[in-house]
Amino acid sequence: CPSCSTMLFNKQLDKNLRVCPSCGHHFRLSAAARLEHLVDGGSWSERDAGLQSLDALGFVDRKPYPDRLAAAQLATGMRDAAIWGTASIGRTRLALCIMDFGFMGGSMGAVVGEKVTRAAEHALEARLPLLIVSASGGARMQEGTLALMQLAKTLAALERLRAAGVPYLSLLSDPTTGGVFASFASVGDVNIAEPDALIGFAGARVTAGTIASELPVGFQRSEFLFEHGFVDRIVERSALREELTALLRLLPVRGAAPPPVEAADLDLPAFRPLSFLSSLADRVGELAVGETGGNGLDASPTPVPVGAAPSIDGVPPAVEDRDAVWARVQLARSLRRPRTLDFVAAMTDDFVELHGDRLFGDDGAIVAGLARLDGRRIVVIGQQKGADTEENIRRNFGMPHPEGYRKAMRVMELAERFGLPIVTFVDVPGAHPGPESEERGIAESIARSIGLMSRLRTPIVAVITGEGGSGGALAIAVGDVVIALENAVYSVISPEGCASILWRTPDEAAAAAAAMRMSAADQHALGVIDIVVAEPGEGAQTEPEATASRLKPIIIERLDALAALSTEGLVESRYRRYRALGAYTEVVRPEVPQPTGRGLADRLRDLLDPVRRGSPIGLDGRIRDEPPAREEV
Repeated sequence: CPSCSTMLFNKQLDKNLRVCPSCGHHFRLSAAARLEHLVDGGSWSERDAGLQSLDALGFVDRKPYPDRLAAAQLATGMRDAAIWGTASIGRTRLALCIMDFGFMGGSMGAVVGEKVTRAAEHALEARLPLLIVSASGGARMQEGTLALMQLAKTLAALERLRAAGVPYLSLLSDPTTGGVFASFASVGDVNIAEPDALIGFAGARVTAGTIASELPVGFQRSEFLFEHGFVDRIVERSALREELTALLRLLPVRGAAPPPVEAADLDLPAFRPLSFLSSLADRVGELAVGETGGNGLDASPTPVPVGAAPSIDGVPPAVEDRDAVWARVQLARSLRRPRTLDFVAAMTDDFVELHGDRLFGDDGAIVAGLARLDGRRIVVIGQQKGADTEENIRRNFGMPHPEGYRKAMRVMELAERFGLPIVTFVDVPGAHPGPESEERGIAESIARSIGLMSRLRTPIVAVITGEGGSGGALAIAVGDVVIALENAVYSVISPEGCASILWRTPDEAAAAAAAMRMSAADQHALGVIDIVVAEPGEGAQTEPEATASRLKPIIIERLDALAALSTEGLVESRYRRYRALGAYTEVVRPEVPQPTGRGLADRLRDLLDPVRRGSPIGLDGRIRDEPPAREEV
């Protein structure tokens, strides 16, 4: 046991639900073991077992992404890091999605996002409560911003479930971190955690590096989250089934399913979900655009054995090479680059800034207010970096705390209430990762903001002007139209963070930036960004006013186009925009094989058996009457 150092036998541990009988340490469970423990016998029916991720970026770090997928499949017998289906717990039928940390750290790519979303959509359609069991290190870096977009996809589906009065229970196990915690895992109607589970937004090393000191005892553990109000219950594994049974019986499903809504025709030529992949459709199937979503690369099912992860032959090359992408990163980070308030001053009139989240305080890293854009009344929200050290300290170096995102949400709801369109300006290295942010719920605030933007009944235009850093950027970038300046970048993680994890050194940050296809041009090709605006001269950092002059008419044009749409059609189109993002295929799934790798006991037996055959002690442990035969030796 890693907690008390007691020697444990696997059979003993399995009988005790993989909980140490001496100290109560909860070992991690596979999805299969979790399923066996929680659901009524014979009630499980798996759905979409053949969904499998595609290598849309041609991603290579120290090994190609398809090789990593294949190795994880052989090791676990799973297609990806989650399963979903229907089952019964305590005779209550429900939709169920379970993650498995053993598959690439439970990372969320297109398949995990798709399965969570399909589980939520089925729960809505069938009027079944939903349970999601999380075990994940966060979004999958090898799928870039397509993985980041799964935060928006899953939260949009859960917002619909919430509005329809269908209960959602979130079970957080060890670990639940990063983009998974900053999306569906943190927004359950009831959040349950296993004891001493690692739960948090930023990794402990990142947080410790940010504050340059030791972290508090128990930081990012279940009890820490419970103490600060983000977990309802901490439940021992042995009591989980009973706890879930009681909650499912106490939380009713209300009303009937909402009627279907037609999506509005945005008539925007740049609105092309997955355009980067559309040329590959003849190789992996047709791009399916169904009435209820499922807009992935959905191939006709073909037999593919587990461990033979399909890759896309002939992935189109990146729009920009390594040096060009890294140059964009440096320009996006330039201290001379115009910030939100610079664009507001150059493009709008009568700007009135609003302050405070009405819960804790104000956050200078996010500015929000009312303004006029060429006579149109709008709401402006944006991230604000400092121009010098003093201002950067005051504005947290442009990294928002939870109160910043909650201020943004307050102003978004004001915009919806008064029918005002929203324009957001995104320029953030990432949300603030310090202990105080975790204490006040940084992951929950990001998740709530993304979910809110998915359902706001007013037009939203998001503009990425500099750095689009992970969930901290997406939290104010869920728009009907997403625009980026030419030298802006957008990524699931910082290039230094990606390089440190996958290359084991931050020195490979330029390679990581290119592999993630961070540039605005590459993100446009992926369909994540709709419009790229060319910057004048040497860039926005040298000609900020000319940049604002180019950007302003494009924003006005898009706002006018969106204003002509029905409210219901607008919201449905936004839902489908994010529902479509992700690259996966569907294959016929044979019976899940046992992992092919031989365990330590098998290898020791191979080594010791020949020695034992040649000894005076037989394989049965008894002393031989006769010496061993020569052939035995």
